[in-house]
Amino acid sequence: MKIKNFTKVCKFHKIPLQRIKLIESILSSKKGKLYLVGGVVRDLILKTNVSPVPDLVCDLPITTIVSLLKKNKIQFSSVGIDYGSIVIQYDFLRFDLTSMRKDLVSYGRHAEVSFSPNLDDDSARRDFTVNAIYCDTNGNIIDPQNGLKDLNRKKGPKIRFIGDTEERIKEDFLRILRFLRFSLYYSRTFDLVGLNSCKKFIKSIQKLSFERRIGEAKKIIVLKNLESEFVIKKIYKFLEFCLDCKLNFKNFINLCLIEKKINDISFERRIKLLIRKKKITKIKFVDYLEKKVKERITTNFKLVDFSENLVFYSLYKYPKEIVLDALIFGYLNKKISKKKLIFLVKGVKNFKLKDIPIDGNDLIRLGFKKGKIIGQLLDKTKKWWLKKNCLPNKKECESFVFSLFPTSRRR
Repeated sequence: MKIKNFTKVCKFHKIPLQRIKLIESILSSKKGKLYLVGGVVRDLILKTNVSPVPDLVCDLPITTIVSLLKKNKIQFSSVGIDYGSIVIQYDFLRFDLTSMRKDLVSYGRHAEVSFSPNLDDDSARRDFTVNAIYCDTNGNIIDPQNGLKDLNRKKGPKIRFIGDTEERIKEDFLRILRFLRFSLYYSRTFDLVGLNSCKKFIKSIQKLSFERRIGEAKKIIVLKNLESEFVIKKIYKFLEFCLDCKLNFKNFINLCLIEKKINDISFERRIKLLIRKKKITKIKFVDYLEKKVKERITTNFKLVDFSENLVFYSLYKYPKEIVLDALIFGYLNKKISKKKLIFLVKGVKNFKLKDIPIDGNDLIRLGFKKGKIIGQLLDKTKKWWLKKNCLPNKKECESFVFSLFPTSRRR
């Protein structure tokens, strides 16, 4: 089998095929051949979401590859060289290039490997059949593990482990989460052999670092095929072990549906819903999130009413994402209608912050004492100013302050 119009397809998806062929021409002096493998080949066949950065494998030992690259002054990083892998840096492009290999002994994520110029050996150490499809630089497909059969099923691609399922899982327990992610990405069904084996090792997910677990959780929680009671029942326990806390899926599907309606799908918002009513300080995984993500999840902001004026005023205290979360949760709790939510969401997204033309120093100059009264007056003035579409100037703002606080009560 060959991928039709391979050169044109690669150009369309911005895959730097000519650069890859130039690298191959350097390796050809030792009769080396390059192959694209994994996700890029899978997606080229399916014609969906093709990554412009392919994984490459070569049928030469890594020492030979390194020697040829150095000779031709091609830059590379040798961080993974002990495992037969390097990162080529060529014309501002980066390629992961791995020497074909086979595992001798596996230690979870890492393994003792040896060079093998055989695609059968190289493919046998990969996780799923659909990730073990290769193509050469002319677009010719090589399929040692019958991944095409699983990829081209009428009911949608089937994610199936290569070889002994339990052995594949024990080599790296992250494969449990990857199995769920790939299965959900392509359909709402699971290979039962794979799913049952994953259930058997479900507790072993917690042997993984939180960083690796969270990386997969971020991808799973935003998948469109998760929006199903049937699917949630099958995988919620995996997510609870992944994040090491109980999750509340009530209203989750409604959240997914409204996010699609407003075109704003968010892992942070979804996880915020799933862990609501939990004591954040007792949830371990939160400490491993990026600072901005953690702040969004832990900020407990609720709108007391949903007037346009108050919503826009909130944008002067909180980031747009947090205000949008409060609006959407208000809708889920039936505080506002879908029509009003859509109207307010559009307003928030288009809202541009302006500096109110009066500040605390102005109030002190006008005779007010430093203290709480300054903040209170500024808050009231800002609400009024927003209600007036941010049009009043400094003089008008001062007049409004005077109307709130007569001169006789200033000092």
